[in-house]
Parts: sequence; C-alpha cells; structure tokens
Amino acid sequence: VFKLGNNIKEYLNLNPKYYPKIDEYTDDMYDFCCPELSIWTNDDGVINSISCHKECYWQGNNLIKMLFEEFLSKYKINPDQSENIYLMVNERGQNQMVYDFNDLGLQIWVWRKKIVTVIVSSYKGLDD
Repeated sequence: VFKLGNNIKEYLNLNPKYYPKIDEYTDDMYDFCCPELSIWTNDDGVINSISCHKECYWQGNNLIKMLFEEFLSKYKINPDQSENIYLMVNERGQNQMVYDFNDLGLQIWVWRKKIVTVIVSSYKGLDD
C-alpha cells in the first residue's frame, strides 16, 4: 500500500503517530500500527524510507523472519557493507547485524540469523 515517492498525506487517514524531525540530519517520522511500520519523509512530505518489522514482501516472499543466509542465496546478492549495532528491544539488549545493499536502497537488520527489520529507501548508491 505504501510507496516510496508518494506523499504522506495519502496515508494520514490511517492515523499514524507523528514525530517531527529534530535536527538537520533527521526526517519527519510516522509510526503506523496497522500495518506495523515506520515511514520517514522529506520536508515536502514525500516518503523516502519505509521500515518494516512484521511483513515486507519482495518477489512474493516475506523477508521478515527469513534466515539471512536463505535471503542471500535466494536473491543471489551480497551486502555492500555491514556493522554490528547494539540496541534495546523490549527492555533487553540485542546485538543486531545491519547489512546495506546500496544499489537496491535496502537495509536489513538480522538477529539470531533471521531478518527482523527491513528498511527500503529511495537513497541508493550511498557510501555512508
């Protein structure tokens, strides 16, 4: 339903929680509960990133909960870079591996070998 490049105004009837940008390095963020996802927009309200935690379908497959090795094998792609990030989830700490696929505008977060978050972005080919 949500598409990169669309204006967030098309989705405000779904009553997201709004978080305004806090500095020049962040974007406005909207949290939706149904479906459960987060969206970031530029100053004009155009969607530039979508973060999925429950479902993210690509070529007919839900990437969330898919084994990361299966993802790499199925799509025959390799990440451009990766890093380990420690974060709090449900009041407990987790080390998650974060993989960037620059040409696809895709960032995948992995915990215990399974994909837990997928961020799709209109920012492609970035080195940092």
